[in-house]
Amino acid sequence: MKKTVIKLSLITGALLLFAGCQKVDENTNSSGTASQTALSSQSSSQTASSTELTAVNTTAIGETKYGSYDEEDFDESYDEANATNIKLNGTSSKISGSGASESGQILTISAGGTYILSGSYEGQIKVAAAQGTVKLVLNGVTITNDDSAAIYVEQAEKVITTLAEGSENTLTDGSEYVYATADETDPNAAFFSKDDLTINGSGKLTVNGNYNNGIQSKDDLVITNGDIHVTAKNNGIKGKDSVSIAGGTFTISSTEGDGIQSDNATETEKGWIGIDNGTFNLTTGTDGIQAETTLSIAKAEMTIQTGQGSSNTAIDSTASYKGLKASGAITIDDGTYQLDTADDSIHANGAVTINNGEFTMNSGDDGIHADTDLVINNGKITVAKSYEGLEGSTVTINDGTIEVHASDDGINAAGGSDGESGAFGGDSFGGGGAEAADSSKYLEINGGTIYVEAEGDGVDSNGDIRMNGGTLLVNGPVNGGNGALDYEGTFAMDGGTLLASGSSGMAMGVSDSSAQAAVGIFFNSTQAADTVINLKDSSGNTIATFQPSKQFDHLVVSTSEMTSGQTLTLSSGGSSSGTSLFGLYQDGSYEGGSELGTLTLSGQMTSVSQDGSAASANQMGGGPGGR
Repeated sequence: MKKTVIKLSLITGALLLFAGCQKVDENTNSSGTASQTALSSQSSSQTASSTELTAVNTTAIGETKYGSYDEEDFDESYDEANATNIKLNGTSSKISGSGASESGQILTISAGGTYILSGSYEGQIKVAAAQGTVKLVLNGVTITNDDSAAIYVEQAEKVITTLAEGSENTLTDGSEYVYATADETDPNAAFFSKDDLTINGSGKLTVNGNYNNGIQSKDDLVITNGDIHVTAKNNGIKGKDSVSIAGGTFTISSTEGDGIQSDNATETEKGWIGIDNGTFNLTTGTDGIQAETTLSIAKAEMTIQTGQGSSNTAIDSTASYKGLKASGAITIDDGTYQLDTADDSIHANGAVTINNGEFTMNSGDDGIHADTDLVINNGKITVAKSYEGLEGSTVTINDGTIEVHASDDGINAAGGSDGESGAFGGDSFGGGGAEAADSSKYLEINGGTIYVEAEGDGVDSNGDIRMNGGTLLVNGPVNGGNGALDYEGTFAMDGGTLLASGSSGMAMGVSDSSAQAAVGIFFNSTQAADTVINLKDSSGNTIATFQPSKQFDHLVVSTSEMTSGQTLTLSSGGSSSGTSLFGLYQDGSYEGGSELGTLTLSGQMTSVSQDGSAASANQMGGGPGGR
């Protein structure tokens, strides 16, 4: 059933609050019509309770952004007096009310209405309610079915499953299913629905999916609350058309599949996942969260491990072990994310946009990968381990604090530094080749603090690099086959602070067309890791004090205080009393170093030896910036 995302203004909220006072009893007869008589006989206390609940629901919906919800999805209340009560007892049950029957250890709900279940049962709860909406209240149940799903929604307009407050509920299926015919494939999850399924309530639900999936809807799956624990052979939670999560706590473990998945690939408006809040702890055999189209997260607390983590080398390179994955775009607005993944930590075949949040990633391949545009507007992002750190056809950084550690390129705008690729093969972006500049590919830095430590190229672009603000600090490669900076087009240094250390073998600077002056310094010998380098102007004011964490013999420096024609004094060693941010010292004073030379800036890009003399031809092997 297709639903419309509900967006409420204050006026709409007030109208809904008023409507809540006139709300009809959701219990219906077998034809699905509401009992107006029941509404008329409600006591004043019941009306007040209904009003209060509706106000809470309105607030919950109004705070959501990406999921698609109906007001009833947030309604955790139920009228026990008018509901059908079902007490489960081993292989039998006691049914008090209408709409349910039992035969052969299958308890069938055949009409819309509210059903309250408690007790233990060896068999199946089956919903076959035509077009009725069923409210299924789990109030302390243990349901085990060795041959099929524990709960099977065969047909209903919608099933809303409420986990009663304080209750603990367990659903378990068998490792082998028995189907009526050989061509049947449904159900195939411990909690399986062919139609829309909602889970709410503050109780606990434990699902053991021994055959295939844990919780599955072949339509839309909505979860607004609950303490949900799923152990599954394949996928933990799956909504074929969509998954909407407004809140709750999720502990999911899957042996062979994904933690949360939506996989409708035939309808472009479906196959999406929208998460508005919640706490997630996922340990998965393949991807953590996988959307066939888009994955959008307003805010969440997530801890995800895929494929036994980033250190696992005994993996299938043809499989996918990504943390957050979408075939379309990924958008993350806020939250905290601890991702330990055998494959990319965040991966989109479309764009990735990060607006805020705190991220720690250990990846067996890329930290963040976008086939098209990677945009970081803010946040604290730490890629503690990766093959390549940040990668996209274009990479734009507007703000935030970003720390990247990579065994190949640190930041890559659409191209690798060499012919190698990660454990899962190379990435194909299209466009220019390794030696051809592609103007559609670029890295643009407008703000933020970015620190890169890379064994391959520090920052690499198949096209251009544009820096208009912010701070970029690079500890680049120690081998001569890569450079701290690598680009095929131009590097326009028009603002901000740049310090890039590394090997001189492929050393590049910035382009002569830059608005801000820069200097590339070739040292006579390799400088040891943690050597402090200081540049002062002719008045003795420090321009920059930087302490690279790796050995280096080339350093590029550009700050807003540097201008063409300026004379700088270069010193090595010593110490600074200032505060270090990724090796860049702020404030304080520098002392105790050895003066190496006096450098005169001529033009916007000056390349010199450490004593200030012009760099020799054999030093500048890196291309346009090196010359």
